Amino acid sequence: MNWTHFDRPASIFALAPQPGGACLAATELGLWQFTPRAGEWRLTAPQLAQVALTAVAACGSTWLVGSNGDIAFSHDGGANWQIANLPVKARVLGLALSPDFQRDGIALAATADDGVLRSADHGATWHAWNYGLLDLGVNAIALSPDFSEDTTCFAASDHAVFISINGGRAWQELPLPMQAGPFASLAIAKARGDAVLYVGTEGNGLWSARAPFEDWQRVKGLRADEVNFTLPGWVATTSGIYVADGKRWRKASDQPDVVCMAILDDGTLVAGTAGGGAWHAVTGASAD
Repeated sequence: MNWTHFDRPASIFALAPQPGGACLAATELGLWQFTPRAGEWRLTAPQLAQVALTAVAACGSTWLVGSNGDIAFSHDGGANWQIANLPVKARVLGLALSPDFQRDGIALAATADDGVLRSADHGATWHAWNYGLLDLGVNAIALSPDFSEDTTCFAASDHAVFISINGGRAWQELPLPMQAGPFASLAIAKARGDAVLYVGTEGNGLWSARAPFEDWQRVKGLRADEVNFTLPGWVATTSGIYVADGKRWRKASDQPDVVCMAILDDGTLVAGTAGGGAWHAVTGASAD
């Protein structure tokens, strides 16, 4: 793979693909947008230029961003922004939207100290839904690709991974070995008709299980213990990015401090680092 590097923005904490091949980036210097065809990053939403953002999600013209205390939303593609109504001043670590977000308006937020926040009005109002969530320090959140039918979602904390089958209102711990944690990232995909959940850890590699998510196995062939971020078929580790090649894993890059990734419509993989700028390369696989 041929990688292209950009020095700015230097620190990217989350990425959100957009239709047409662009993506949004939550950075230490506000909200940026990457357009592969133009080969450039540019600051968007000048109102947020001095805000350190930690999370971003987008669906059409509705954009959501999280920070150390707030969630903001725009319903017109970033032209105008409003601060969402939150139950607490939460440190937001991740945002995830329903696959049918335009219709149902459901979004979930992972927070550092306040569990999972849930919105059902396109990000304007949020409520804490933590029944059964035994650890309120949530590192990552993920929704099933069939969320509109099965209402299933997942949350990862340092000590456990939880599942909700009622849209994030109540949670139950999954039987992952506790010693495998801390659990840092989540990704879910469909494989041969079954849902497969991938869990990245801070020192024990990558784990996976098929629905109903009872039989967990450490993914073999991945020679890396510290997984910073997970996409189906891709992992970012402390030593670089790896890609699945059948049952084997091969190293796709040596960029060390990648903390987020996204695959765009045209197959471009974008990787953001904590202080080392952004990288992108064409993978040949388009996003679903």
